[in-house]
Amino acid sequence: MRRSWIGIAAGLLLGAVAGGILLGVQQGHWSWPFTGPGQMSGAEQGTADTLDTPPDSAESSPGEVTSLPAESPPLDPGVERQSAIVVATKQVAPAVVSINVLQAQSVRSPSMELMERLGLIPQREYYREVANIGSGVILSADGYILTNSHVVAGAVQVIVTLSDGRQYQARMVDLVERYDLAVLQIQGDNLPVARLGTDDTLQIGEWAIAIGSPYGYLLADTQPTVTVGVISALNRDIKRSSGEREYLGMIQTDAAINPGNSGGPLVNTRGEVVGINTFIFSDTGGSVGIGFAVPASRVHTVLDEIRQFGRYREFSLGFDLQKLSPGMIQYLQLEDPVGFLVVSVRPDSPAWKANLRPRDIIREVEGYRLDSADILYRLVYEASVDDSLNFVAERDGERWSGEIVIEELQ
Repeated sequence: MRRSWIGIAAGLLLGAVAGGILLGVQQGHWSWPFTGPGQMSGAEQGTADTLDTPPDSAESSPGEVTSLPAESPPLDPGVERQSAIVVATKQVAPAVVSINVLQAQSVRSPSMELMERLGLIPQREYYREVANIGSGVILSADGYILTNSHVVAGAVQVIVTLSDGRQYQARMVDLVERYDLAVLQIQGDNLPVARLGTDDTLQIGEWAIAIGSPYGYLLADTQPTVTVGVISALNRDIKRSSGEREYLGMIQTDAAINPGNSGGPLVNTRGEVVGINTFIFSDTGGSVGIGFAVPASRVHTVLDEIRQFGRYREFSLGFDLQKLSPGMIQYLQLEDPVGFLVVSVRPDSPAWKANLRPRDIIREVEGYRLDSADILYRLVYEASVDDSLNFVAERDGERWSGEIVIEELQ
């Protein structure tokens, strides 16, 4: 019987506690641990000390339920997925253009040459018009567009189409065969412009975004295509067979580059153009993940020259060199086998003015010993008019130092 009374008392006590908690929740000022009537917990006391409550925001009356705060509106799924790549693409893509070119291609065949010799047709150059496509990027508000020279070389007409559908006939400003770059210009209002960055801080493995117009209008859309990869390598030298262009210091990427992408920008995640997509290695004609871009530093050089002089100033050092062979070393009785023999020098050229003459031997350029033609070729490739190249040469066993000041080719 005693146990029954104990159980009843415990039940009443628990009921009273639960009722007190419920009443506190309804009045909106209960706390933990529990406090006496009219008192606040330490946490509530701190809040009351630091917040000024306006007169009209009095405590809720007994029995009034305080409303819960409204939930934040759900995020826009599009905003939620805006990665650095998406943001960079939105910044640059409007400035990427499609280039349609009508080129004049020389037509020569053995049968034509025979008919010319027989007097059946006049001796003159015959051309046919061929179409070519490519991409480009607007880099200034006054309409300068960068693309590849192989896209527009020999063009008789160049039509540029913006991503918003506007079309312009472009003026050829200059071709820079050395770097496979070309500068076009269009006249238009409110042209979108991409920001030209630098390749000096590029890192192998960072994101790379290739933007262009593969296959041109075959996709029936003026919007450029975006592909993403990484910077695969830097300072790549690509040697071609005799008579073909050589590319030095190129950026390699695995971002897909396809026919029609040539001349489009390679972009980093900051929305900066770091290169101009130029060519790929492929057995099929499509991308296999080995593409190359001209670095932005050369684009800066070309644009600076054009803005200052109205053209890119071509140059030549004015000499022919030949690497020292074992036979030359023995014939000239040379002790040092490293260097290049000066075979010929053009009068009044930069090399002539630097006092270089045939039979001289160039041992060093800019502090580099010339054990390879690549060293000299890279130094000349990256030079500009008005730059100078310091060298060490040897003549009749005597070494001497000189300086070649690079001049514009006349």
